[in-house]
Amino acid sequence: MSTSEVIHCVYLKYNSDVSAEQQADVFRQFYELKDACKSSSGEPYIAKIQCGSENTSTEGAGKGFDHAFVVTFSSAEDVKYYVDEDPKHDEFKKFVKPLLADAFIFDFKPTTPDSTSPSA
Repeated sequence: MSTSEVIHCVYLKYNSDVSAEQQADVFRQFYELKDACKSSSGEPYIAKIQCGSENTSTEGAGKGFDHAFVVTFSSAEDVKYYVDEDPKHDEFKKFVKPLLADAFIFDFKPTTPDSTSPSA
């Protein structure tokens, strides 16, 4: 089973001199992209944004990242527009880049194993 939906995961690690207020501003601005980003036809195209600012994992593998964002798109075309063309997303990237020590981005199409997949 597969879907055309694409999940865009973004993890941010801030420079040590970035204040809590600046981090909160980044968090708010990222979340607001859901309504701010519009397709070339002027319609919203981000299906969903989920945000987290506290790593609650007990596994100790957070690698020091401060914020996590999970953005759901209906199609790969929407992701491409978001990454390559959307002016609001471009503004956000220019705003946040100087504040970051590191970022990790991972996109995937949700799938499930099927009977033709090799065993792990």
